[in-house]
Amino acid sequence: MTEPKRSPCIVVGYDGSETAREAVAYATERAGGNGLVIVVHASGPGTDLLDPAHGQAVLDALLLESGNALIDHDFELEVADGPPAKALARIAAERDADEIVVGSRGFGRVRSALGSVSRELLHEADRPVVVIPYRYAREHASVGS
Repeated sequence: MTEPKRSPCIVVGYDGSETAREAVAYATERAGGNGLVIVVHASGPGTDLLDPAHGQAVLDALLLESGNALIDHDFELEVADGPPAKALARIAAERDADEIVVGSRGFGRVRSALGSVSRELLHEADRPVVVIPYRYAREHASVGS
């Protein structure tokens, strides 16, 4: 028997960047006090996902870098293998998430033409995607510092 879905359920991508930290803060705000935030860290090839030290290192960094964003919120950490956009879309579908939140790296038009997680996710996802722009994250990080 499956566990009942928490409402809302928000999947958020986390890679340790400034925009990812702001995406976690946004996701916890959207989830409110009754929702669930599923933080997804996608690791590429060569990462030993079965090594508990890897998952613990991601969790430690997440808790340290997200500041107070996760305090008083239900959250889970999933460390996934493979391309981040595919992992986020897959986990969101499996968990029947209401939306997916990711940060944008702000590489500009030339670099974005080569592809980015947020751009790819817009094509992979079967539910709403919220992208936190680099400028927004930078402005909010400087205000909170």
